[in-house]
Amino acid sequence: MDRKMLTWLVALLIALSIPFLSRQLKSSWKYLRNTARMDQLSEAQKSRLDEVANLMLEIYETLAKMRYIDPAGIKEGPHDTSSLQSQYEEYGLDPTIKYLYSILPYIDAAAAGNSDFLHGGEFANFLDPEQVEQGRDPFYASPEGDDFEAENGPYMRPWVTALSQLGNHGSVILYDAKSHQIWIIDQESWASTDLALEGMQTKEITSVNDNSFDHIPGRPARDVLRDINGWYRSLEALPGGGERSWLDWDHWDEILGLKGLYQRNGWPDDLDGDSFEIGRARGYAASRAKWFAEEPLRQVEKYQLWKKFGEDRKKAAMNEATSMEDEWVAQFTVWKQNRNLAQHIKRLRESKDIAERLCPNGVCQKREDLPLWELEFLQKEHQDKQDDLSRSRDMIEQYKDNKNDLSGGEEEEEKMAKIELNHAIKTESIYRRAVVQAKADADRLCPGKTLQSALGINADDLYSRHHLQEQPNLIQREIEALQEWLVTVPSDVVKAKEMALNEISKFESFRTKPSDG
Repeated sequence: MDRKMLTWLVALLIALSIPFLSRQLKSSWKYLRNTARMDQLSEAQKSRLDEVANLMLEIYETLAKMRYIDPAGIKEGPHDTSSLQSQYEEYGLDPTIKYLYSILPYIDAAAAGNSDFLHGGEFANFLDPEQVEQGRDPFYASPEGDDFEAENGPYMRPWVTALSQLGNHGSVILYDAKSHQIWIIDQESWASTDLALEGMQTKEITSVNDNSFDHIPGRPARDVLRDINGWYRSLEALPGGGERSWLDWDHWDEILGLKGLYQRNGWPDDLDGDSFEIGRARGYAASRAKWFAEEPLRQVEKYQLWKKFGEDRKKAAMNEATSMEDEWVAQFTVWKQNRNLAQHIKRLRESKDIAERLCPNGVCQKREDLPLWELEFLQKEHQDKQDDLSRSRDMIEQYKDNKNDLSGGEEEEEKMAKIELNHAIKTESIYRRAVVQAKADADRLCPGKTLQSALGINADDLYSRHHLQEQPNLIQREIEALQEWLVTVPSDVVKAKEMALNEISKFESFRTKPSDG
């Protein structure tokens, strides 16, 4: 290659590199500038923010000790937040909050196994751009503009952040870096759910901003975060209980009895974690067995309500008619309700017969049979866990077989599959050991008996014993009845015809819908 050609190639490479180098320099400059701003924080400011991060970590570590989250799901700071700096700038975040986001511990919900947090809230992760955005409106109030004194103005100052997410109409933990204060605020009541402030009167509202929380009492951050950790240790607060928690973390289930389960297994100072988890599996199975056994009573209650609704709807329909069109609408409503009512009365009678047979005097489980009920449903749950484990292992094998062909997205899916496999292995082990314990208790307390023999039914009939038999050709009969009723409607009546035709279409869709199998 001659010298002229070499010079030309070097020049071309430099020209092509300039845009890339420019972007890199801009990115590096932005990172250095934001780092410099965070470095401008005083030692006192950093100390307070470090305290918040450390106390949040203590709370998460307590939840891990409670076997609520897997310790592998706790992601301690500091974190590289350089890719988020432009978003921080867009939302005008104060340097204190930027620094806090870089040092807070976060929960990887997939690895942790749970995502619900205090008082119906959820764990927050401000390494996720979507959560950074939602963190500027944690209560989903949809504020408008930038005037904090407007009627529907913003309420999150640049130096204020959430430390948790809302969940389903739960509470959010808010932190003010200027005042070093924390609030725990419920979305629906717009009041504090801080246990230390129970009974305290809320201040008079003075702001015209409906979204302002200035009137809601807060407390020093150190006190609140230490108290939250203390509530978990004293069991004034329990893990789980939120929208995303499994039923085996239900706070209100008396059979599961989370609080007593912790206490019996040595919480807070000497928890036998495996014994607690085995007890939780057994409590959950016993609770599900009770719910299943009481289904006949719920069926009776359901058809009683439907019967009453049908009677009330008939009366209302006749009272609403003021014209010929309305009269035919009312007639159709009454005709339909009469058919429904007849069906509901029939189902109610059948349900009562089943309930009297399976739940005499309202008792669906004999006390002496409870160990058999628990074992039956625990074995069923264990089978489900074994199936989950088998599916997880199959998925991992598929990724191994295609290792060389995985894209970036598929590599992330493989990572998630490994996390799921880890959870599946642990859960299957707990349920397997729970079955061994429950079987030993059942053999000791109910020697020679099974649930089927105690109930006097075949094994195949257990899960269908309180289901009403569906009437054959019910849909076809309803369609034919509607078509017959349509013949009686005058040609100039429109709305009632449309209602009947819509009903026919609905039944037709049921008939053509593919079965689940």
